[in-house]
Amino acid sequence: MKTIGKIAPLLLALSTVSPLVSADEFSDVYRSYQQAWESGNNIDARSFAEKAYVLGEAKFGKDSVDYANLGLNLAKALRSDKSGDFELNRQRATEIATLSLASYEARFGENAADLIEPLIVLGDVTEDSKTAKNAYQRALKLAKASGKVDLLAHTRMNAYKRLSRTEYYTSAVYGYIRDAHEYFAENHPANSAVRLEATYRLAGAHMGNGKYQKAEPLFLEVIEQYKILDYSHPYALGAHSRLVELYERMGKSDLSTEHCVAIGSMKPWDDNQEQTPLFRKNPEYPMELVRRGKSGWAEISFTVDEMGMVRDPKVLNSEGGKGFERASMEALSAWRYAPKFEDGKPVKAESSVRLDFRVER
Repeated sequence: MKTIGKIAPLLLALSTVSPLVSADEFSDVYRSYQQAWESGNNIDARSFAEKAYVLGEAKFGKDSVDYANLGLNLAKALRSDKSGDFELNRQRATEIATLSLASYEARFGENAADLIEPLIVLGDVTEDSKTAKNAYQRALKLAKASGKVDLLAHTRMNAYKRLSRTEYYTSAVYGYIRDAHEYFAENHPANSAVRLEATYRLAGAHMGNGKYQKAEPLFLEVIEQYKILDYSHPYALGAHSRLVELYERMGKSDLSTEHCVAIGSMKPWDDNQEQTPLFRKNPEYPMELVRRGKSGWAEISFTVDEMGMVRDPKVLNSEGGKGFERASMEALSAWRYAPKFEDGKPVKAESSVRLDFRVER
């Protein structure tokens, strides 16, 4: 096992080729899968992974580990491809990952560290939270027993990424990312990709638990390290975005401004796109209208200034009464956006939003 979270390219021997599958045919398909996966082309990656899986059955046999590896590739590709029936893809991915895990168990036994990667894939692709929890608990136990601290740190980070999105998010899961970050910070350079991912995720964990003072320096660390890149890394963009929310929640709107501006300069602007707020305050439902069970909406136009602040809001249209208009205007005044950039400088831009008010019956 060489990597965690991303299956390493398989080194497949071509000396025992089935007469039904030529070496060139399999190699071409598998190479195309690798290229599509590495470039983030999920649709093509899924298509070529399907073909490789079919060819691999004839080439290696259903009981081989090479075929199981192809199954893990396909399971991940199915999970990543959002173009088709997502739920069906996820179900198929879970079934294929389960079969691949069984092949690993038959080959290596149930207590081998080799099982960690298929367990992680199964945990990631399954929709069932309990299955994910069980897969990761088993992977963590095997990683700890292996004595390989780097492997354990990677497994802990992956476990946090998956389980923090489930009902099984506990203080123990919170501890996974804290322990992983501690290890990577001590044993990897500051600009290491895995260390920066751990830093970003720990910052998010702190923020989610209301520990803003702990989250702030970690987000800033991520931004500082990615300043050397000539492109906008998703973690840098995410760190700026989370800091906008963090500072607004802390009542430090002045500190969020530079991050609104930074995001505006990082994202290519499309005059036709609908702007997405970096921080939004939900409007308060007028109590009188709640008591009357009345629903409604208000559409507001406004200007996003050079600092990403909302200016000059105006009601374009509404339904349900003036109360919804006032609540919308008050909430919108606290929103923050990334400003529009022209010729490398932030400028004012017009936008609009509709806020809906509904009483649940």
